Amino acid sequence: MLRRLKTVLAALAIAVLLPLAASAGPDTPKEVIESYYAQLLKTMQNGSKLGYKGRYELLKPWVEKTFDVALMAQTSVGAYWDKMTADQREQLIDAFRNFTVANYAHNFHGYDGEKFVTTDAKETPRKDIIVYSAIVKADGDKVAIDYLLRADSDHNYKVIDVFLEGSISQLATRRSEYTSVIRERGVDALIAAIRKKADDLAS
Repeated sequence: MLRRLKTVLAALAIAVLLPLAASAGPDTPKEVIESYYAQLLKTMQNGSKLGYKGRYELLKPWVEKTFDVALMAQTSVGAYWDKMTADQREQLIDAFRNFTVANYAHNFHGYDGEKFVTTDAKETPRKDIIVYSAIVKADGDKVAIDYLLRADSDHNYKVIDVFLEGSISQLATRRSEYTSVIRERGVDALIAAIRKKADDLAS
């Protein structure tokens, strides 16, 4: 009788827990950035031991999870996207992804007491979300980094742009550079240039 009671109670406990697990939704925009920051901080703290390749491999899945690389690559070339072949688009996205990971792996290579803080999140008129954050150095000096996130079809928020010091759009800067290269030298030259930048960061 006691054994049967324990079995019933265990079944009831599972029945109670299952709806809770099923109801857990996607991360909020702020949680997306905080999760990425936690991984970035871990990478920095082990930067010397990991080396560039180790940092790259550690950050790659997190960059893919956090950033909408395909949309960012498309936005970075503006109207030229519609003129590109399917193969060129695929190559551009791959090069852009590799460069993005390489950029973080190269620049966040060591730890000197920094910490990351997220302060607020606000909705834009287009229903995107801006997450306000900063890198706080050991001496207390802050560098503002804000992230613009958009929900995909599965309601998962991903970064579509990064703003340095609150106003400098990383994507707008790249679009100006990338469209200039396409205009002067063509799409294939741009893809080659992005790949070279990633290779330079690795070396």
